[in-house]
Amino acid sequence: MALDLGAAGARTSDPPADAGSRVAEPSGDRRTGDRLRWLLPLVIIVFAAGLRFAYLSHPERIYFDETYYATNAAQLLEFGVEAEPRVEADPGQGVDPVFVVHPPVAKWLIASGIAVFGDNSVGWRAAAAVAGTLLVGVTYAIALRLFRRRGVAALTAFLLSIDGLALTMSRISMLDIFLALFVALGVWALLIDRDRRWARVSDVETMPAAAPPDSAESPAVRRLPRMPRPYLWLAGVAFGLALASKWSAVLAIGAAGLYLLSSEIAWRRAVTGRWYRQPWRLAGLGLAGLVLVPGVIYVASYVSWFANYERTRPGVADCATAPCDVGPAEIAGGWFGEQQDIYRFHRDLEVTHSYRASAILWPLTRRPVVYYYESCAADRTDEEPCVVEPGMVEEIVGLGNPAVWWAALAVYPALLYAAIRRRDRVAATILVFLLGQYVPWLGSSRPLFFFYALPLVPFVTLGLGWAAAHLLPRRGLRWLPIGVGGLALASFVFWSPVFYGWQISESAWRARMWFNTWI
Repeated sequence: MALDLGAAGARTSDPPADAGSRVAEPSGDRRTGDRLRWLLPLVIIVFAAGLRFAYLSHPERIYFDETYYATNAAQLLEFGVEAEPRVEADPGQGVDPVFVVHPPVAKWLIASGIAVFGDNSVGWRAAAAVAGTLLVGVTYAIALRLFRRRGVAALTAFLLSIDGLALTMSRISMLDIFLALFVALGVWALLIDRDRRWARVSDVETMPAAAPPDSAESPAVRRLPRMPRPYLWLAGVAFGLALASKWSAVLAIGAAGLYLLSSEIAWRRAVTGRWYRQPWRLAGLGLAGLVLVPGVIYVASYVSWFANYERTRPGVADCATAPCDVGPAEIAGGWFGEQQDIYRFHRDLEVTHSYRASAILWPLTRRPVVYYYESCAADRTDEEPCVVEPGMVEEIVGLGNPAVWWAALAVYPALLYAAIRRRDRVAATILVFLLGQYVPWLGSSRPLFFFYALPLVPFVTLGLGWAAAHLLPRRGLRWLPIGVGGLALASFVFWSPVFYGWQISESAWRARMWFNTWI
């Protein structure tokens, strides 16, 4: 049975859902409802920001992959491209270009933090903390669009705010948190676009038929209306920024294409009585919004690369002799060559790493990544000073909140059943973006790490939100989502020392390492 993602939770007879953020309130409670409309998300966002900015400077040195991205961001600020100053600079040159394997948008955002706070640990991580906070806010907005209930949206965003993977990746100078934010923004824009179209179905139904009653064509077939689609273009911009942060955004773009196709088919059937009306418009819309716009954004993200071509890898080769005389064709050729080198790097990458984690293990949080670790044996004999006190440990591990991830395992079969058998549009929408960004990794031969799953985390918590929306109205079962929320908070408090890198005793650290694969 085909999935119907059209109204993602609203039938055509539902009230207009510009609608996506409107929640019915009794007239006597309208003032309270108006306050909650802005107060509830504000509280969630402030809470998430506090968790992400607290103790942000620790450790006060570059750790894990910050050695690449914080360094590259500082180079972008100084030279406009990723390059290192030469020890003995030649006239007119003075830098050695660095081969980089990811596009520049996320690194420019990291650089913005350095520009504001300086080239220090807070500067390296400030932009990531902002992005992680905004991700919680956008997830609240997505949940409100899907579930139409502020309490469920707040629970969804709260679970994301206390997830260990989302938290630790919001406190380190890496690219993935920006990728996750832009993907979530793209999904939110698509949902707004959907709501705006479905809100006009009742208006369209009053339009005259496309053919007169005596025509061979059914009189129920109406004209396909034309309406502006600004939020579809905004979704394309968001997905373009995601692609210009990390190439794995192509998975989210593919999921968005499937969602748009299903949504358009359902909408056309409701409006015209035929799902296949004017397929060329549908194809053109999808290609323009989700291929052309992201492609333009991706190329535009390299504007500084083009402007500083003489400092890039191909530019240094082309400008080996002064004066440097290259034209647009040579610069474009150098850029295409660089993209091919990046593709070959990712295609051929094969490394041995102790924290590699096959994608099939991600939902179990079986193999998290240890970003930072310092210890000092109580019986040590050497004279080298320890970073921590003897017998103590500091660790930062990208571990998903076990209460969140393991509770979600029970929800996935219900989501799948509801989407396929009951044609639950909300469940189908969540699954499209969850599975669309996960299943392709199952067939990947390249080395994988658990933090690659970060763009999935909002949809993991949205799955729990979907379950809460069904359980909370049932008096005998409402304790389940409330209990999961309380257990998730307790779990977060228990594992906080290894999310923040607090100094704890070795015995306390071992009490938190429940499995050998977590060490």
